[in-house]
Amino acid sequence: MRKVLWTILFVATLPTALPARAQSPNYDVGQVWRVTYYHIKPGQGEAFWKDFRENLKPVYESLKKEGLIVDYKAWINVTTDHPDDWDVAVGLMVANYAAIDQLDAKAATSVAKHYGSREAMIEAGKKRNDLREVVASKLAREVMPK
Repeated sequence: MRKVLWTILFVATLPTALPARAQSPNYDVGQVWRVTYYHIKPGQGEAFWKDFRENLKPVYESLKKEGLIVDYKAWINVTTDHPDDWDVAVGLMVANYAAIDQLDAKAATSVAKHYGSREAMIEAGKKRNDLREVVASKLAREVMPK
């Protein structure tokens, strides 16, 4: 009987030990970033930034107001390694990994509203492919060193 009680007690306390094990002694975890790296096609730099200002930025601002993303940023690559290296990176910050799973479904309505219709949104995406190509898309977890 005593052995059964100790086993039940051990099994009951096990779930509380797992979160403590998942924490790092080196850092605290923060937000999650989806960073997409783009190579701008030759001669398309002005068109890319025009599209960013007129379409992507307003959409990102809308998603931010709705709480679907926490923030967004853009970076330019000042040290290219080869001709097809990335030129611009765009990062979307979300609260956690679960928010990424929900982002596409929840954001579709907001994005379609900006473009006026789903068809116009799809057409804009096709035109965007004439301006740039995706080099890579990465997930990154922000951390705060202890």
